[in-house]
Amino acid sequence: MKQLMESWRNYMDQGSEVKTLVFLDMDGVLVDFSEGLVNALNRDISGDIEYRNSRAKKLKKVKEYKGSDRVFPITKNFMAELMIKKDAKEEMTNWELLIKRYQFLPVVQNYDHWFNLPKAQGADSLIEGVASVVGFENIYILSAPVDQESIRAKYDWIKENTSIPSERVIIRKDKGSVPPQFPDNRCVLIDDRAKYISMFESTGGIGIRHFPESSSVAVDSSLMQLKELV
Repeated sequence: MKQLMESWRNYMDQGSEVKTLVFLDMDGVLVDFSEGLVNALNRDISGDIEYRNSRAKKLKKVKEYKGSDRVFPITKNFMAELMIKKDAKEEMTNWELLIKRYQFLPVVQNYDHWFNLPKAQGADSLIEGVASVVGFENIYILSAPVDQESIRAKYDWIKENTSIPSERVIIRKDKGSVPPQFPDNRCVLIDDRAKYISMFESTGGIGIRHFPESSSVAVDSSLMQLKELV
C-alpha cells in the first residue's frame, strides 16, 4: 500500500488533478454482518428445527460434534478469527472446519436476513467523515454477494440506511475489476477483509484495512489513513 500511495503522490506532484473515489465495503464496515451471522448460527445449533438436504447433514455434524476444540455459543471474535484463517488459508481445528462449511447455509437465499442486518458501529460517522474528505458524490459502495437474494437485499439496505444512490452501488465478488473502470481517478477501498484489499490493490487501487471489523476504532483508523492519503 505504501508504494501505491507514493506513486499517487508523485503523480499529483506533477500537476495532474486526480479525483479520489472511495469504495466502502458493506459487511464488516457499514453492516455488522458478524452479529447477524452469529445469531443465526447459534439459533440453528441450539434449536430443534429440522432442515432437509445438505443443510440438515452439515447441521447434524455440527450438533453432534463433541471434540475438545468445540466452542459454543459461537461469538463474533470466534468468527472474526475464523475468517482471518480462511482468507490466509491457515490450518483450522475440526470445529472451525465444521462451522466454516456450515456458516453461510442459514443466510443463503434469505432476503430478510441480509436486509435486517444492523448497522456497524460508527457507520454513519464513517460516511460523514469520508464525505468531508473527498465529497459525498465520490463515495461508492462495493460489496461481495452470496447469492441473488443477498444482492437484492444489499441494494435495499443501502437505500434504507444511507443516502448513497443506487447508481453508486456495486455488488460483485471480483473487487479487483473495479479500479480499471475508473482509470482517470484514484480508487480507494475501505474493507475489513485482507483478501479483498489484495484484489483491489492488484489492479491499481489503494486499500485501507478496516479493522477490527464493525467497530468505532476501525472508523477512526480508516478515516485517519484516508486523510493521510488525500
